[in-house]
Amino acid sequence: MPARLRRVTCISVLAGVSLLVGCERTVPVALGVSTSSTFVQAARLALEQELSGPGLPSIDTVLMVETTNRAAPAIERADSLASVPGMLAVVGHSNSSASLAAAPLYNDHGIVELSPTSSAVAYAQAGAYSFSLIPPDDRQGAFLARYVKQVLPGGGRVAVLYVNDDYGRGLRGAFSADLDPARYPVVVDLPHVEDDLQPTEINETASALASARPDVVVWLARGGTLGRYIDAIRKAAPGTPILGSDAVGAGGVADPDGPRWENVWHVAFVDMGAAAVQPFRRAYRERFGGEATGACALTYDAVRLLLAGIRSGVRTGAGMRAYLESLGRSRPAFQGITGPVAFDENGNVRRSYVMLPFGRPAPR
Repeated sequence: MPARLRRVTCISVLAGVSLLVGCERTVPVALGVSTSSTFVQAARLALEQELSGPGLPSIDTVLMVETTNRAAPAIERADSLASVPGMLAVVGHSNSSASLAAAPLYNDHGIVELSPTSSAVAYAQAGAYSFSLIPPDDRQGAFLARYVKQVLPGGGRVAVLYVNDDYGRGLRGAFSADLDPARYPVVVDLPHVEDDLQPTEINETASALASARPDVVVWLARGGTLGRYIDAIRKAAPGTPILGSDAVGAGGVADPDGPRWENVWHVAFVDMGAAAVQPFRRAYRERFGGEATGACALTYDAVRLLLAGIRSGVRTGAGMRAYLESLGRSRPAFQGITGPVAFDENGNVRRSYVMLPFGRPAPR
């Protein structure tokens, strides 16, 4: 088999939690990916494109498709990945809670964890081998608070609805800390769970909104769950703008361009309408038949970044950590499709945000 094709044809993603096994069992370098299915597709596209080019050694690759974003299964997957000979870095996991749960294990083994989508403040404190391609929630919380001030320059009543996990609690704390309570009183402050969400919980939230009459609803949770709440929110607080965190635009929403999503905005780490992203979007669409999200683009960049480190000579987890720390310092920032990548002293990417209307059409 020709060398340029050998590694690509070894890539196969099986149903459920899946293992991607390299052709050779003695290769000295291994990379892992463990995240949700659409992100794994983006990782696979990066591997297919990059591994067929020059300058890389034989690389064993392990891809795991995560069917749940809970912490306990992430630890099991991390333990499996850490046992692979030559494993020096893992792209994952599917959210902040999962990445944070797995981080101590990767740090103990000296394996870089490069998360495309983890924004929990505690994740950056997990260890020297923990890196994230998006800024932490304390920065996003401050960004959302500033945006509330733009929407309501004269002050107003704020409703905060958040998911009761590391992601939601961390973001809520950072948002509240940056909001002036005298001018912007929080009149509704309610958590919810995602795995066992009951209609009664939605109804209770709607009742609280109707009584409090907020001027803005701040949604610090995922878009799929907002899809279950939004009709009740619209009925309880008609015409009220909804400002969502980054997870709102990460996918999982049916009919995103429908009228009920008007006046819904969300934080984004990637503007998928930017010119630099278009070749990836076209390649993803042609390869998998769907539309890539910003998280897909970040996952694609994460894999390409790690491969760039290996191409530069990195062969160990410690070497990959040093390579990532050098970006923007002793060597240029990595030029990803989502923008330049360099990390601060805590492993957080130096990157800001954009606020996008939900369902905004992006050029193809």
